[in-house]
Amino acid sequence: LGIGLILALIACKQNVSSLDEKNSVSVDLPGEMKVLVSKEKDKDGKYSLMATVDKLELKGTSDKSNGSGVLEGVKTDKSKAKLTIADDLSQTKFEIFKEDGTTLVSRKVTLKDKSSTEEKFNAKGELSEKTIVRANGTRLEYTDIKNGAGKAKEVLKDFALEGTLTADGKTTLTIQEGTVTLKKEIEKAGTVKLFLDDTTSGSTKKTAVWSDTSKTLTVSADSKKIKDFVFLTDGTI
Repeated sequence: LGIGLILALIACKQNVSSLDEKNSVSVDLPGEMKVLVSKEKDKDGKYSLMATVDKLELKGTSDKSNGSGVLEGVKTDKSKAKLTIADDLSQTKFEIFKEDGTTLVSRKVTLKDKSSTEEKFNAKGELSEKTIVRANGTRLEYTDIKNGAGKAKEVLKDFALEGTLTADGKTTLTIQEGTVTLKKEIEKAGTVKLFLDDTTSGSTKKTAVWSDTSKTLTVSADSKKIKDFVFLTDGTI
């Protein structure tokens, strides 16, 4: 019986609590995260996973050896953390829940191209803040969200536009320079439209026409085209 027990212990594969550099492989993930994956399956035929996010150790198992799967942990305040790694490793989703395990506190989804969406929730689990960071570094920030509506700000390379988010998911942003106001509308689906208003009069008054097809705002003054501005969905002009 003693020999049998020893043999059984030797045959038992590594588990989540014993991963290290020798018995696991480190896999890079979106969001500058890493996950350790056991080289061998455990007694249940699964690969063990371990990761550290914001100094919190998360553990899990997976049928796959590439690092994908779900890892969980508990913080000192008893709130619960969950890291979901996509099957193709193209996306990570890190969520914090209240002690009940269902009421969201925060959520961050990060893609391979370094774009991300981070959300924060109020005491009732309702969305209160949201920040979208595009692959090129431009940002859409939503704050003071109540019942789906709130403040909005888009931070581009050289300037920022500010405005509102309405409950139907539409974002309206403006920036003013002298007598000219540029208004940008972003529909919930992501489509963009631009408008220009100039309060001046006479031949210097500027007008503009937006083209949905080319995503171009053509600005004119005194019936002559001044310039074309192309606005892409990633905020690039």
